[in-house]
Amino acid sequence: MENVGWLVLAILAAYGCAVVVPLLRRSVGGSVGDVAGWGLVPIVWVWPLLIPSANLGWRAAAAFVSGDITFKIVEFLRHTAHGEPDITLHDYYRFLIPFPVLAAVYPDQRRRLSRPESPWPQLLRLCGGVVGVAVALLANHALSRLALVRSSFALNHAAMLPAFVLAIESVSRALCGLERLAGFDTTPIIHNAFRSRTISEFWRRYNGRIHDWLYRNVFLRTGGRRTPVRSLFLVYIFSGLFHEVAFAVATSRVTGYQFAFFTLQAPAALASGRLERLARRGGIAGKIVAHGLTILFLAVTSVLFFDGVSKVFPFIYASPSPLP
Repeated sequence: MENVGWLVLAILAAYGCAVVVPLLRRSVGGSVGDVAGWGLVPIVWVWPLLIPSANLGWRAAAAFVSGDITFKIVEFLRHTAHGEPDITLHDYYRFLIPFPVLAAVYPDQRRRLSRPESPWPQLLRLCGGVVGVAVALLANHALSRLALVRSSFALNHAAMLPAFVLAIESVSRALCGLERLAGFDTTPIIHNAFRSRTISEFWRRYNGRIHDWLYRNVFLRTGGRRTPVRSLFLVYIFSGLFHEVAFAVATSRVTGYQFAFFTLQAPAALASGRLERLARRGGIAGKIVAHGLTILFLAVTSVLFFDGVSKVFPFIYASPSPLP
């Protein structure tokens, strides 16, 4: 219970920083107010460190909340920097509510269903998502008990990936069902990412809500279509730094693996146009090759990403990682 108390304190303190941001801008004003608002962003990441380092799960949960708050503070500052009057103080505080999950682009969290819909499809989606997560966990547990899987990290990684995909797709559908039951007009955060034929398509499908945030707050702000290569690289560099900080806060360890993983996605994303053309013009064989190359690239490079995940959730691997 003591650790739960630290978690609650860390989350409340992080939200306290977010609450202060518009008040600082209003009281100070101008560029000084903007600087003061930006200055609170790194402080949001201090509070998860209050949680004892041995409790990685609670630290990771607090880091997730800090990340969500960071996205929303930056989104608010982007709007106010351009003199857009559409985010009132009341709107901003409603924006901070973490539901719908990761709805970090204003005003996505305000989109309601135009008309009531039958609750049964969403209840089925919610229940199916819960069942899917349970099946994924049980499958990963069963596979990890096999001697062959335990003896080879490559086999362990290959066996874990389908279970992970099932788990995150199921969580995404369950959350979407819950959001639509609450009247929000949302789509799944992760939408059939396993069907992607290119790296660019994968990242659009993998987390559409944060993809939109990155497009507006990083890609467009750094040149967008005028400098597409530079802006695309900066998107993945930002994502790599963000994940590196989040996992470092959770695990008390900086490895560089998260930064490396996301940085490697940039050149692969630039090559996505060629793969897409192959998939369109090469018939069934072209689609299979494009899909296969995308899956292979993600499977190999994701070893870097899952190094951090396995520190928070040790049960996902039954064999030791080759990474130092």
